[in-house]
Amino acid sequence: MQEIPFAESPGDILDTLHRISFLREIDDRHLQSIFRMSKVISYEQGEKIIVEGACESHLFILLTGEVKITKYDAVVAWLRQTGDIFGEFALIDLLPRSATAIALMPTTCLTIDASYVDALPPVDQALIHAILYKSLAQLLTERLRSTSEELASLKRGIMASGPSI
Repeated sequence: MQEIPFAESPGDILDTLHRISFLREIDDRHLQSIFRMSKVISYEQGEKIIVEGACESHLFILLTGEVKITKYDAVVAWLRQTGDIFGEFALIDLLPRSATAIALMPTTCLTIDASYVDALPPVDQALIHAILYKSLAQLLTERLRSTSEELASLKRGIMASGPSI
């Protein structure tokens, strides 16, 4: 893991951040603040970005590379697109990490510390909380729908194979 400088100009940074659906509704002033309080970190292939059970409060946004998410050593997701988000539970429940994230190739992520919002003035906190929670709710709803479909498919497969003796 290595923190790296973001080489793009301020305008390019905002363009990049606006392309990320999670951040699309946040105005430029707040995006600049988020970026100043965030870090861009690169990871080597095979390096663990998040370790299941660790206590951290960072959200990760994939900028380049690929990440696999595992739970009890089983792969539960593959992240390959710029803007893919992981570690979002840390912003919601502040509990230990529920899964492990591993870089599958050299990977770069923008990390946002949950405490960033707490450092804002109260009026801005309310606005950013509303936008972040709406975005998180949409993201988690998409993931829950996908998981429900996968679970239903697995159950149909088990039922179709008949009772085991």
